[in-house]
Amino acid sequence: MGNSIDNNMPIQFADMLHAQAQQIRARLRPYTRIIQMTGDIFAYDGLGIVDAQEVSGRIQATVFNDIEHNRRKIRRRRFVVTLPIDGMDVAAVLFNPEGEYAQACIRAMERKYDKVIVEATVESVATGRDFDTTVTFASDGGATVDATTGLTYEKLLEIQQNFIDADVGNDIPETIVMGISGDEHTALMKETELTSGDFSRQFVVDKGQMVYAVGMNIVKFAAGANIPVLPIASAVRTSFAMSTRGIVVGMAKDMTIEIDKRPDYVNTKQVQITGIWGAVRTEGVLVQKVTFTE
Repeated sequence: MGNSIDNNMPIQFADMLHAQAQQIRARLRPYTRIIQMTGDIFAYDGLGIVDAQEVSGRIQATVFNDIEHNRRKIRRRRFVVTLPIDGMDVAAVLFNPEGEYAQACIRAMERKYDKVIVEATVESVATGRDFDTTVTFASDGGATVDATTGLTYEKLLEIQQNFIDADVGNDIPETIVMGISGDEHTALMKETELTSGDFSRQFVVDKGQMVYAVGMNIVKFAAGANIPVLPIASAVRTSFAMSTRGIVVGMAKDMTIEIDKRPDYVNTKQVQITGIWGAVRTEGVLVQKVTFTE
């Protein structure tokens, strides 16, 4: 009977992991475009701006316009979570659909997905036919909003103005998303312009939480997490505001679960989850860097 239970454990664990993956997702998945990626390096191609010419008189010679082709490199990155399962582990931990093993595995991979996207918002991009040109966030047209003195209604208006001045969402409405932590959420909840019906008829507070502000969807990340998604350096938290067109994720392999015996260890199995993806900023004006005080 003991061997029968042990043999069923990896099957039950794999099924449970797949079910959990449908419930616990990265928070930025709905706000990024995913494309299938093959090979170690993938090229994302975009088009620049072209201007119309005025033609005077009849039967004029055709003059071709030039349009810039923007090629950006997406580097394939591999991520893995590996857990050993000793035969002495309690079977209930694996059979329980809310088990901590499943929660930890899936959340680790989904959190990494978010971190890759956040990194891509401000990191330098390799461009050119052979990817031999490096474009920084600033030279790419990315704007930086300093909110280290506090996230206020005026700072949100500054972010909105930057997008308007860059012609983002002026013709066709675009979904904009902004990442914040608890400190910024508390600050926004105190902004009368966002919460009072005297200023807005939009339902921006849902069940006591800020979900929408000044045309932007709000996504919350834990500031006190052991592995925070929003990076912190020198007491400054770096966040983002971006259009859904701002980041492209190249996906080679979303998530693969393998369960193997480990004969090099006594009565031990190995559960390994791997994912292969990368991300790149498509255009600097579609992304803004927002800094907060930790």
